[in-house]
Amino acid sequence: MASLTRRAAILQKQKLVTANFRRKTEKEFEKAHFIAKRSTSGLATVQRKIDSSKEQLEDVSGVLHHKLAQQESIQRLIEAAGLRLAEEKEAQTQSEQEIEFAESEEEKNHAQTHLREISERINDLVNEIKQRNKMTSKVTQALDNLQKSKSKLSSTIQKQTHTKPELQKLIKSSKKNSDRLAKQIASKTRHEESVKRQFEKISKKLKDIAIKRKKITASRTKKKTPSRRKVKITKKKIRSKAKKATKKIHKKVSKASKGKRKIKSRFSKVKKALEQKAKSKKQK
Repeated sequence: MASLTRRAAILQKQKLVTANFRRKTEKEFEKAHFIAKRSTSGLATVQRKIDSSKEQLEDVSGVLHHKLAQQESIQRLIEAAGLRLAEEKEAQTQSEQEIEFAESEEEKNHAQTHLREISERINDLVNEIKQRNKMTSKVTQALDNLQKSKSKLSSTIQKQTHTKPELQKLIKSSKKNSDRLAKQIASKTRHEESVKRQFEKISKKLKDIAIKRKKITASRTKKKTPSRRKVKITKKKIRSKAKKATKKIHKKVSKASKGKRKIKSRFSKVKKALEQKAKSKKQK
């Protein structure tokens, strides 16, 4: 019995220790699983950001290419307008000379009309060149902004690309740790169940022993103590004996009281007789 009790206490302690270890391992497993899940989610987020940044970079590169082509086109138009402006200025000089050296009024009028047309074309070309220069400055500003965006996106893609291997490494180590902890949990759970079964068997044996002992003690007490019926009979006998004894005592007390009354009456009679004798002696 004592050895079983000690064994039950040891198993109870082992059960508690094993349960604590299992819960601790489960917490570590949940932590490792959470890290792996979060890292996987982070990796997917990084990949989405990389893809988005690449798409933006492609868009920016397309716009940049378009703006560069626009800048080149405007530059060519400005150069062409500059050449035409130089030609028109030469024609203007020549027309002014024709007016100066005109021999008739008709030639002079014709030259003046031609000069006015040249002047209008020169003004148009000057305005065109001014507008083209304004467009060039706007395009140049846009190109600068696009170059900055492109550089920023390229830097972001590079950083995110460097982050991927770290996350992949963390995911790999977390999964490896999760697998190891899962095996430990399974082993500790099996051990806990084994200890629990052993403890239940010993507890059952102890209960059976306790029940047997109770039965033995109950049977012994039944032999020692009389039955209820016997107890009732003895109680009745005791009561009857007590009643008889009290009756005897009452009888003795009543007899004694009667004797006392007789003695008192006799004593009073003797006392009266003595008193009468004493009175008679005095009278004589």
